[in-house]
Amino acid sequence: LLQAGIDYQSDEFGNVIAHVAPATESSEPAIVFVAHMDHPGFEIIEVDGNEAVAKAMGGVPAASLVKPTPIFVLTPDGTRIPGTTERHEVTADPNDRASDRLVRLRFEPAITLEPSLPVMFDLPDFELDGDTIRMRAVDDLAGCAAILTMLERISKQSVDTDVYGVFTRAEEGGLFGARLMADAGALPKDTIVVSVESSALIPGVAQGNGPVIRTGDAMYTFDSMAEQVLVAAVKSIRERDADFKAQRQLMSGGVCEA
Repeated sequence: LLQAGIDYQSDEFGNVIAHVAPATESSEPAIVFVAHMDHPGFEIIEVDGNEAVAKAMGGVPAASLVKPTPIFVLTPDGTRIPGTTERHEVTADPNDRASDRLVRLRFEPAITLEPSLPVMFDLPDFELDGDTIRMRAVDDLAGCAAILTMLERISKQSVDTDVYGVFTRAEEGGLFGARLMADAGALPKDTIVVSVESSALIPGVAQGNGPVIRTGDAMYTFDSMAEQVLVAAVKSIRERDADFKAQRQLMSGGVCEA
């Protein structure tokens, strides 16, 4: 955002709110595109030389808590210290639901840093395989990248209404950043909110057939007036590019921030 010269602020909850204002004052409702920033797979809470105890974050699969899994610590200066997960025999309170999300880590060389430290799965950062992107975490880095690209483009043009890009924290743990921001009234109440996500494939949706206008998620159907903005955008793009692909579907594979 700094490199693109786009105004932004960080709120008290750690969300980042970017804004492109219209050239003249507008009475039209603002439109905000939302994506969530990703958290690490684990967070180290104890360090003892070559060993550490870490807490699994979000939806880390249970298999990685009981089977040796390659990981690395990402230090503040960007250095990566490789390691492996090992099963951690929990002695914590059995009534503590978080206690079974602890894992022991073994490193070579030893860690000399103090907790807390982010730990990530040792998977490829990014690979381009033909037209397919393979990477450690697409959800929702793909959404963040799409919104940044959009903001960068429209900031060089004249827009007819206020456009926001919102990057939220702690989505996977319970949509915390988005909910706290909504409670704080950070955006006008009539704002049209578009959640930009990388969702799992479901029957009726084909990878490669273009972006999906998501009419709802596993919990709710969304707003038909907001959907009209996206339908109009598809029509506008196809007037310039008749081969443009897009899909429309109720994506019931999960819940999103919209």
